[in-house]
Amino acid sequence: MGLDWNPIGKPQPGCEDEFERLFRQLTGKPDPAASSFQRIKHALVKSKIEQAKKRFEAIQITPFETINAPRVGVDSVATQWARDRFEEHPPPGKTLEEFLKSMHGYYVVPLSPASDGLPIYTNGPAGYVECFSFRAQWLVIECEDILGKSTLEQCYENCLAPGLAALGKDLREIAESYSSTHSVVHAADVRDLEAPEGSPELKAHILFSAAKWCEWWSIRGHGLEAYF
Repeated sequence: MGLDWNPIGKPQPGCEDEFERLFRQLTGKPDPAASSFQRIKHALVKSKIEQAKKRFEAIQITPFETINAPRVGVDSVATQWARDRFEEHPPPGKTLEEFLKSMHGYYVVPLSPASDGLPIYTNGPAGYVECFSFRAQWLVIECEDILGKSTLEQCYENCLAPGLAALGKDLREIAESYSSTHSVVHAADVRDLEAPEGSPELKAHILFSAAKWCEWWSIRGHGLEAYF
């Protein structure tokens, strides 16, 4: 399957500390500053993992909201999208009204406003991730030798917004250095690029796209789920 980056939700105002605590609990990453007693206590609450998941979801603002994805039954463009899907592939035994009712509230991410948070490099059309997911396997395939061990390891780590911002900073520095050395600095300003696999132009474009994705989501308070 390879590596995909999914943005995680961000905390609702006033829930920042609880959100971080639950994130650490759910990802198995206790606070580095925690005492031995706190770490033991952290390990003992694993039986309450489902309760923690529900609370974590309840106090977050989702990536769907941040990306401003239109919703079926709420936004006309999304409702029309659902109507078109019904006409193309009518579900057996369902009327249009029933279908629209079943789809009510569904976020249609591909119809979101264009941004660096909605990347060109994505496996969203494959259906197992959303279109705001970044296909980071391209970094592994094309840029492993450029990234270095430390940054590559970061690419596989779940993190909150500060960690994602740090990853974005590292990727941008690498992208700028590489593109300057290989005379492909124009790749930084192009959203969609056609270039041969293995070419410096493509490598630079992937690096810049990944950096922009990290920056876009982290600036808005979202962290990263490394899905592989």
